[in-house]
Amino acid sequence: MKIFASEENLLTPLGGGELSFETLISWLSKNNEVFTVGKHVKNPHTVSFPSSSVRLFETNTHMFNKYFVFKQLEGSLNRKIKNFSPDLVITQQDFAAPTIKTAYEKKIPSIVFMRNYEHICLCANPDSNCSRRCSVCYGYSSLNPYRYFVDAVFRYEKKWIPRASLIISNSQYMASVVKDWFGVESRVIYPFVQEIRINKQNPEYITLINASKHKGIGTFLEIAKILPDKKFLVVGHNPESIDFSVFPNITYMPWVADPETFYSKTKILLVPSTWPEPFGRVCVEAAFCGIPSIASKIGGLPEAVGEGGILIDNFKDPEQWVKAINLLENDKTYNEFSEKARIHSRKFTIEKTLGKFKSLLRDTFALKI
Repeated sequence: MKIFASEENLLTPLGGGELSFETLISWLSKNNEVFTVGKHVKNPHTVSFPSSSVRLFETNTHMFNKYFVFKQLEGSLNRKIKNFSPDLVITQQDFAAPTIKTAYEKKIPSIVFMRNYEHICLCANPDSNCSRRCSVCYGYSSLNPYRYFVDAVFRYEKKWIPRASLIISNSQYMASVVKDWFGVESRVIYPFVQEIRINKQNPEYITLINASKHKGIGTFLEIAKILPDKKFLVVGHNPESIDFSVFPNITYMPWVADPETFYSKTKILLVPSTWPEPFGRVCVEAAFCGIPSIASKIGGLPEAVGEGGILIDNFKDPEQWVKAINLLENDKTYNEFSEKARIHSRKFTIEKTLGKFKSLLRDTFALKI
């Protein structure tokens, strides 16, 4: 079978969504002819399957740029899909809507993965009581000409995303968001996560992955101040350019390719997110290692954590996190949560998620891969 796949950040993966997509396409490429497209970058990430890139002329004005990119992509994708003549098209994120449009017009079955909010909300927080006046929420007045590009982008998304032959959400929570905003049902397949195996464990840190505002770095720093005798670890991106050296009990580790490096040192994973995470891939990775998570009770995080951790209702209150950390100080309690985390992680094995994907292809398109 010939499969065409497009993803904006395919050649420069930024997070869990891209990792899941790459894992899927790598698996599909073993028994199928696969051709992929991502945005052109100077130093592309190496993938294990045939790939190409699209050079895009971009501007600094976000929504004008996004609409302009959509229009450029239509031409590029049309040529690439015509030349490759695929049996199936798979896409996600900012390349999704133009890819679906091209596949729809060529009568080729298409699958879109809904893993985040770029098709829905500028502020990445699609609250159900939102007025849905996106240009106003973005801060554009009625006199600002760019407001029309905001509206045009979301009209484009709303028209083409529902026309995918199959929509797959990465959590039950995300499926409810898709239903609310697009008025269509989607099937749920949890992210494609490779099991992490730790050969030697030395758990000593309370760990946060990615020190951004929406990941809860502010709350994390407050917790570290309240618990000066605890050792904390921050891993990955540091978009706020925080100088962690001024915190005596915080160690900073830049992103590393092998997650075993930091999970082997982690006793508790903290996920104090302030936004509704569509899922919570890191909680599953930690659970594979028997590491309990303490996470905000928001978005898809409860599905990722399950009984293998503690959920915080009032997640903006550092004291609630401190109580949960202290609860896990008891060895018996910790071991119980650790075992529950391992049991919960079995829901997300790569065999189960890929198996469900195969079944969906068979049942929806009568395709075997």
